[in-house]
Amino acid sequence: MAKKSKKSRRSPVPVNLGSTSRGELLRKFRKTILLNEKEVSAINQYCAKYKIRSKSAFIRNVVMSHILSEIDENYPKLF
Repeated sequence: MAKKSKKSRRSPVPVNLGSTSRGELLRKFRKTILLNEKEVSAINQYCAKYKIRSKSAFIRNVVMSHILSEIDENYPKLF
């Protein structure tokens, strides 16, 4: 009897995302950071506790959410 194939848990990327094309979403630029032992340990403990599989996606999400919140807070206001 054949085994059932496992379905991917990732949600598919929508083909039409408004004005952006799929090519614009590709990650082409690499940034490298160095962490000390305590920082790596803290990230590893957090990922283990909350069952986070992709550390790079987690770190990318945290950094981008912080950047976007800072941009939103520092947005120039007219009044």
